[in-house]
Amino acid sequence: MKLKFKYLLYFILLVLFYQGCGIFDTRDPEEPVTIRSTYFPPVSADIVIDNLGYAILEKNSENYNKCFSVTNYSYVPDSRSQQQYEQIFSGWNITSEKQYLDNLINQQEGGNSSSVLFLDNERLTQLSTDSARYQADYIFVFQHNRINIPKSSRGRLNMIIASDENAFFYIRKWEDFRMNDTDFTWSEFKANFSY
Repeated sequence: MKLKFKYLLYFILLVLFYQGCGIFDTRDPEEPVTIRSTYFPPVSADIVIDNLGYAILEKNSENYNKCFSVTNYSYVPDSRSQQQYEQIFSGWNITSEKQYLDNLINQQEGGNSSSVLFLDNERLTQLSTDSARYQADYIFVFQHNRINIPKSSRGRLNMIIASDENAFFYIRKWEDFRMNDTDFTWSEFKANFSY
C-alpha cells in the first residue's frame, strides 16, 4: 500500500510540474498565410484585363493563369525576342505563362516588393458577340532580385479575347510589340524568367 501511495504521489507531482511549466497550455494560433485574390467572373473582355492587372498587382499566378484560354492560347513575342529566344517561345503555352510568373514571384526583391501593370492608349474593339481585340501601350514593373535584368518593361500589346462555351472570356492570342529599339519588352521578361 505504501508503494502504491508513493507512485501516486510521484504521478501527482509529475503532473503538477508539467502543468506549471506550461506544456499543456494552449498556444495562440498563427495567422494564416493568405494570398490576396481579386478575381471577377470574366463575363466581358474588359473584366479579363482587370483580372490580369489584379493578378500582377497581387502576385497571384493562379488568377493570372485563369485569364488565358485553356484550349487554344497562343503568344507571339516581339520580333527581336522571337529571334533571340526562339527555342523558349516555340512551345509557349499557358503552362509556360504560369511557370514564368511563378519564377518571377519566387525571385521578388524582398517580401513586399511591388509589381504593377500600367496600361495607356487602350482600345477595345468588338469583333463579334463573342470576341474582341484589345490593344494598349504597357509598362510592366516587377521588383525582382536578378542582376542585369531590368525591373520594368514597356511595349505595345495586342490581344484577342474570346468567350468559351460557358460565355466566359479569356485571352486567346497575345502579341507583344517593341515600340523603341532600346525598350526591354514583356517578352524579354517572360524569356528571362521562364526557367
